[in-house]
Parts: sequence; structure tokens; C-alpha cells
Amino acid sequence: MKAELKPYYDTNRKKLAEIIPLQAPFTVYIEQTRYCNFKCFYCMHATRDIEGGAFQQLGHRIKHMDFNMFELIIKQLKEFPTGIKRIVFSGLGEPLMNPALPDMVKLAVDSGVADRVEIITNGALLTPETSDKLIKAGVTNINISIQGISAIQYEETCGVKIDFNRFVDNLKYLYDHKGNIQIYIKAIDATLKTKEAEQAFFDIFGNICDKIYIEHLIVMQKEMEELKAVVDESRNFYNEKMEDERKVCAQSFYFLQIGCDYDLFPCPNPGLPVSLSMGNLKENTLLEIWNGEKRKKLLRTMLEFNRNSIPTCDHCTTFKCISNSAENLDMDAKNLIKYFE
Repeated sequence: MKAELKPYYDTNRKKLAEIIPLQAPFTVYIEQTRYCNFKCFYCMHATRDIEGGAFQQLGHRIKHMDFNMFELIIKQLKEFPTGIKRIVFSGLGEPLMNPALPDMVKLAVDSGVADRVEIITNGALLTPETSDKLIKAGVTNINISIQGISAIQYEETCGVKIDFNRFVDNLKYLYDHKGNIQIYIKAIDATLKTKEAEQAFFDIFGNICDKIYIEHLIVMQKEMEELKAVVDESRNFYNEKMEDERKVCAQSFYFLQIGCDYDLFPCPNPGLPVSLSMGNLKENTLLEIWNGEKRKKLLRTMLEFNRNSIPTCDHCTTFKCISNSAENLDMDAKNLIKYFE
């Protein structure tokens, strides 16, 4: 196997408590579409056609982000006093469903506003033509979520039929023509239930990516909490033993998600309700919202160990499932509050 067996996070990180408050977000997720070609059982999109389901309850509309607003986002990201580490095209939808994605990638890359410009995708639409466009646009990282090791398993997991052999061939084309792009291929353990299935995953995909890993199924969307009955909560997203219980959500101090309706959220969870919005781009700039009172109040609430007083954050498990030891703010919380008064 050519690929490195390694989870997708930076193990060489500074202690977050020593560098906040930050003048700019480290990571910016941009939800440039809410369309999706799958209905994965663990995602809110599985409910999108169900009357009164989670998708409808949150009032989400299936739409693409307006390109003019995307241009405004890139322009305003350049107004931060320090650069962004990562722009990631990700959200409740599948990024490749938006035909403007290659142009958005090019605009982000050409702006020089971020060190990396990434896409998180299910990969089903990565035809050679699309791959060529993304390569030419300058994308730096493509992270592909694999949903099974056969066409049958894809139909079970995603509710759709795919030509599995063509899918694999398309990913091989991407790898063979990628240049300097880093390709990360991952699957969740809930779709690879035996050691034989795990080995088949590595055999099929291990030579057409740079890094590969089997991640652990966690409940990222609160509206899908019924999954907790089948999720092993002793393991984190990277299939590592969970650390001690935490009180402070570290992601909210360095993360920014820009939703399809231009609301700004403090974490990577897809499909967040507008009640958690820290502001909207149609009313204030990114910099104003980042330094604004609503965000400061949210961060103070975190540092006061009152996370559960925020309805959307109450009993959320994502923040501890995707954190590492460098992000633990609990011991420093009292000393950090003064920065957000």
C-alpha cells in the first residue's frame, strides 16, 4: 500500500490556550451548496424528503451559494490581520453538486488568503473532467469519504446506486493526475464491520491516495441523536480512546463556518440552526462578526463552563470527539475569560 495510514489532523500543534484570542480563524468552512446526491443514514440528508423530518424542521432550503456573495467572502477574508490556514468547501451539501466549485476554488487560491484550499467530498462526481478542472484551479487537498466497498454497500449506506468500478477508476485518474494535491481517503467504521472489509478497503483504495484511514462514527448532527444507540462513545472521531470529559468547546475559538444563507457559526457541524448564528454577512462583515459581542458572549459562556446553556450545544459530543490534547482549554478557562469581556 502506497498511502500513509494516518488520521487527518496536525499532530504538531501549539497549545491553543497560549495563542488565543486569535486575530483570525484558523479554519473556515464554506457551505457553497446544500444539494447532495446521497442520503447517508448518519446524515440529516436522509430525512430531507420526510414530512416533518429533521431537514424540514430546521427550515433548510436546497440551494447553491450565490457566486457574488462568495466573492465578497473571499474579499472580506483578506481583511483579517493574519492569514487563514485552511479554507474548506464543506457543509450540509456535497460540494461537487455546485457546478461553480472549480471557479470558487480558483478564486480562493488566486487570492492567496489561505495556506490550503480543500474540498471534503463523497467523490461520486469526481469524473476525469471535474478532476481536471479542480487540478487546474489549484486545489491543495481533496478529502474523499468512502461509503462502502461495493455497489451494494453504497446503496445500503447512501440510498443510491453507483457504478462502483467506474467510481474507483475515477479516483485512480485523480490520483494519477493530481500533481501536488494531497489526496486523503477515509471511511467510517460503521460501514466496514469486519476485518476482512477493512482489508478490502485498504486493498481497493490504498494505492490511489496519499493518506488513508478508518474513522469512527460519531453523532455530529444533534438532530440525528438516535444514532447514539449504535455508536461507541468511548472512541473519538479518529478511532482513538476518548480523553477525559471536557467542558470547553475549543473549536469555537478558532473555527468559522459560513453557511449557505450567510450565517456564521462557531463550529464544523453541518446543518446548524440559525439560533446559533453569530451574525449574518448581509448585515455585518466577517471581521465585525469575528470580533463582535455575540461571538464574545458565546466564548465567555464556554469558558464559564456553561456550554449546556446554549440549546444547540447542549449535550453536543462533536467538540470532544474531534479535539486533541493541544486544544484542552478547561484548565486555563478562568485566565482566558478576560480576553473576551
